[in-house]
Formats: sequence, structure tokens, C-alpha cells
Amino acid sequence: MNKKLRFSLSFAITVFLMILPTWSTAVIGRILSANDFLKQTDQQYSVYDLLIITPRVFRSELLPLVRHKNRIGIRTILVDTDEVYDQMFWQGRDEAEKVKYFIKAAIEHWGVRYVLLVGGRSNQGKIEKYWVPVRYSSLNRPYESYPESEFLSDLYFADIYDENGSFSSWDDNGNGLYGEWPIGEGAVDHPDLIPDVSLGRLPCLNRYELRIVVRKIIVYETFGCAESWFKTMVVVAGDTYPGRTPYYDGEVYTQQGLDLMTGFRPVKLWTSDGSLKHWMNVVSAINKGCGFLWMSGHGNPKSWSTHPPDDNDTWIHGLRMRSLPFLRNRQKLPICITGSGCFNNMFNVSFANARWIWGSRTPYCIGWALMIQRNGGSIATIGATAFSYESPDINLGYGGIEWLDRQFFAEYSLNHTDILGETWSRSVTSVVNACPIDWSDSTIDGSAIIAKNIEQWVLFGDPSLKIGGYR
Repeated sequence: MNKKLRFSLSFAITVFLMILPTWSTAVIGRILSANDFLKQTDQQYSVYDLLIITPRVFRSELLPLVRHKNRIGIRTILVDTDEVYDQMFWQGRDEAEKVKYFIKAAIEHWGVRYVLLVGGRSNQGKIEKYWVPVRYSSLNRPYESYPESEFLSDLYFADIYDENGSFSSWDDNGNGLYGEWPIGEGAVDHPDLIPDVSLGRLPCLNRYELRIVVRKIIVYETFGCAESWFKTMVVVAGDTYPGRTPYYDGEVYTQQGLDLMTGFRPVKLWTSDGSLKHWMNVVSAINKGCGFLWMSGHGNPKSWSTHPPDDNDTWIHGLRMRSLPFLRNRQKLPICITGSGCFNNMFNVSFANARWIWGSRTPYCIGWALMIQRNGGSIATIGATAFSYESPDINLGYGGIEWLDRQFFAEYSLNHTDILGETWSRSVTSVVNACPIDWSDSTIDGSAIIAKNIEQWVLFGDPSLKIGGYR
């Protein structure tokens, strides 16, 4: 069968699956009323695996995904944000806290294990508006001479309980600042940072973007990933901080990741051996197909870059917005990890918010841009929403962002965790347990930096996604 016919058949089957009626007794795509919700929670009436929270405007685009999930045995319920706010009228000081309380109720009464928030910014103006609420952490720590007093954290919505099992508000003193850790002081708020549910977000701006990602998820899980390309891991790195360490840190970290992924064919794009000279090297490797893509270096909302050895003045751009249209990997979609790249998943960016893009403009960050490429890109992206921080010493490796990136591969390969959201949540839990936070630490580069790395490591993607698909 030729490639065009095979692709056409795949597309036709996908369309059929997306419109196939589901005759399951489970509630599919139904928006509950407040009375129904209270009745079900009181009686523990129903059980779901995946909760999707989205505004009503995205409902029709998500129904194919809900049907697909129920068809493969992931019991799924879709609830729109207006219903969440109505049902949580007695709890929650703002919309974000109401969403968190709703997730808590869904865990306790429906047995929900996965939560998918669908919606990013709903405007491009200076005053931020969102389809689904966000939470800013007020953990105030700079990066070198650059101040940063707050940043986005979706971990807030996953960290439901504190260490005593009570609701974790992330605002111990009730002053409206969440995760507060003033500069030069100890922490005011003490969240335990342990995810109690596997949570991801699709930060879509519009229905067009959402349709692309929904189709990708359905095709990926339905047809599975052929080992011929999936069993490839591409790593992209260089000398992230020339002169700061006696080794090429990005290359050392990515080699550690490759060592964990036994059975995977390594593809190294490194500046030290000349295999990484231009963004075309990265695009070419992705287009050949890979199951995982790890880029360890620098970033901003529009690009990922690194340095050649011992050369702090030269930048090698691995991926930029302008290079993404050249991606042609079609259904060979990798899970992309970019944690060490600052701001790659900064989904509050807009044409009016050009902070940290150094004067240029973009409607969305590169982590999301990878996912909405029609002819390829990624199936999911995990990255940082703010300045991210490496460990100062590779032999110590204590709490740097590379710990989270590397732990993702340990969870998948060594612990055989093959559900995307569980791989994310267990990686976070592992690092939190390995690097206890000293909440009294007032230093610039101590425990607060570890907490900041953990809070900003955000999953763009379906948390219930079967890595590699159902093949």
C-alpha cells in the first residue's frame, strides 16, 4: 500500500471514529447541572477516570475526544467552566479556587485520576483573560539581574491536599498571594507541592487549534506508534553555561537521559561534535520520527537555543517559531521535554505581552506552537513557564530543572509508567521527596529555587494519554 493511500485510509478511519456515536451508559460530553452534581456526589453515583474542564465554546470540538476516551475504557466526563463556578458557589474566593475545589470534589466522589484543563488566553491584550483560570505563584526570586516576582503554575490545580490531608489553598495567611515567598525572606505559604491528580492543559486560543490537537490525540492512541520510529530518542544540547562548569552541561544531562532509555536508538545533536549547527539539524531529526525529544539549553517563549563549547557569545538556535512550519513528521509525534529552556511553556504570552521575548511578538509560546502544527510537531510538551534553574554542580545535581527532565525518563523507562500524566506527576513527586524544601530559607539560590522549578514545570497535553498509543 503506497504512502498516500495509507495516509488517506488512516484519515478516513480517524474521521469515522470522531463521529462514531457512543452508546455507553456513562455520561459522555454531558454538562451537568448543579443539582445533578450535588445528587451524584452525595450518593457517589458514578465513577470517572478523566475530568475535562473547558468553557462551553470548546464543547463541540471536545466531544470526539470524550467519545474516543470512553471507547478505549477511559471513563470521561466534560464539565464547562460556568457549571463549575455555579456548583462551587459556596466555596472558592475566585474562579481559579473554584476550579480547584471542583477537582477536589471530583477526586473524592467520582474517583477522578486525570484532569485536563482546556483553554489558554482568550484575548491578546495587556489585560489578561483566560478561557480556563490560571494561578500565579508569588514565589519571588530573580534570575541573575532579571527580577521575576510571579509566574504561572498549573501545579496549583493538581496539589489538592496539604500534608495533613486538608485542602491546600497555597495561601496560608489568606492575603490573596499564592505560594508566597518574598525575596530575602522565608516562605509565607507552605504547599507540599505533591500532585494529588495527574493534570495537563491544552492552552488553546481558539477552536481551530483545539481541533488539531484533538485529532492528534485520537490518531496517536488509536493507531499506536510503530517501533521503527517510536524507539528513537532525539536529544539536542550544547554548552549551556560556558565557563561556569568544566563540562558541557546540556550534553552531560542529555547523555544521562539516553542512558536511562534502554532499548531506544539515540540521536545526539550536540554542539561539541558539530551535529548541531543550525535549526535545520533539529527539524530533520524530528521529521524522521522519534518517540521522545529532549532539548536541554536556553529558551524564551519563541525559541530554544544553546552555545557551542566555551563560547558564551555565540548562539545556536535549535528551534524557533519560524522553523516550525518546516516540520513534516506528520503522525510520528514525540513527547517533547524542554524544562531547562526558560519560558518555553509560558502560556500567558501574547502580542501585547512581549516580556522575555526581547522586543518581538507572538500570540503563543513555542511549547504550544509545537503541538498545533498541522503536519507534525509534538503530541505533548513539558516545559517551564518562567526562568528555570540548573543545578550549580553536576555532582550535586540537587533540585535543578534537569532533575525533573531526567526523572521523566526514569519514570517511563525504569518504573514503566506509560501514562503521560502519571509520568509527569510521579516525576514531580520523586523530586519533591528527594529535595526537601526548607521553607525558612531566605537565600536567593536555595530552596526557593527548587520550589520554583517544581511549580513551573507544566504539562501541555492529555494527562490520560497512553505513551506510544494502544498498539
